Amino acid sequence: MDRRTFIATAGSGVAFALAGCLDAQGDPGGDNEVGMSIDSFRPEELTVEAGTTVEFVNTSSHTHTVTAFQDGYPDGTEFWSTGEFGSEDGAVAGWNDDRSGGLFQGESYEHTFEVPGEYAYFCIPHLDADMVGEIRVEPL
Repeated sequence: MDRRTFIATAGSGVAFALAGCLDAQGDPGGDNEVGMSIDSFRPEELTVEAGTTVEFVNTSSHTHTVTAFQDGYPDGTEFWSTGEFGSEDGAVAGWNDDRSGGLFQGESYEHTFEVPGEYAYFCIPHLDADMVGEIRVEPL
């Protein structure tokens, strides 16, 4: 097989494999999934029922984090982030020290939202670009 035929065949296989996972804009296709573009979460707002696990999928070529704002989640719940840090300050320090908590292209992070309320989150390296999102959790 010559080089051009190989590249064309391999490229079609990759495109076919990804077709079921992502839509035309690079957004994940599941009901409880949040994708990531270069500088935004897609969708920026998602409403789910209590007890739902949301999957955050990096559909971008840039590295991202999913980091709760320290005061952006209901009382009685704990801080959550990629890298499993205990606080927003810890997550920011981890990112600044060695890029801890980063999701590379194709990687994902899951979090289960048990308590009704609003959960605000952001991407540490892209906060200046206003890469923020919100999960609204409704009672069952």
